[in-house]
Amino acid sequence: MSKVKNLFIFAAGVAFGSFVTWKVLKDKYEQIAQDEIDSVKEVFSKKESSDNKEPILAEENEHDEKPNIMEYAAKLQENGYTNYSDSENKETVHKEDDSVQKPYVISPDEFGEFAGYDTVSLTYYADRVLADDNDDVIEEVDDVVGTESLSHFGEYEDDSVFVRNDRLKCDYEILLDQRKFSDVRTK
Repeated sequence: MSKVKNLFIFAAGVAFGSFVTWKVLKDKYEQIAQDEIDSVKEVFSKKESSDNKEPILAEENEHDEKPNIMEYAAKLQENGYTNYSDSENKETVHKEDDSVQKPYVISPDEFGEFAGYDTVSLTYYADRVLADDNDDVIEEVDDVVGTESLSHFGEYEDDSVFVRNDRLKCDYEILLDQRKFSDVRTK
């Protein structure tokens, strides 16, 4: 009978030890999960409060019209969407007068290397029309990418040219399309 009693005490000790271990671990991981949930809630509440600020909008009648790319880039720069923290590690060509800076061709490896620069994809059609992703024509080609840069297809890649505009803080990927813009636009 003493063996049965010892076996019962041993089983009770194992059960009690397992229960205590389960309870301690359960409480510990519930606390970790709750801390994570609280931190996510805090981040989303901060984001929500910053989203509640009234955004800068165009007039309501203009909501269907896409803004000019020059105006868009200027507005981004004006509102402080530029990251200067990486400027020490990257060498850039900066001139005293921003109006003198002209867009210039860069290698594909340099495209998007500056954190503070926007990246934009454009299409250059066979009938010499430059358009954005929505097929809206870029009117100020010389101000945006420089007309001279459109003659550099095949320099790095056959069907693309990469251009940097330091004044607008923007890198442009210009893809060559063998179709005519008038054929694409009518579809």
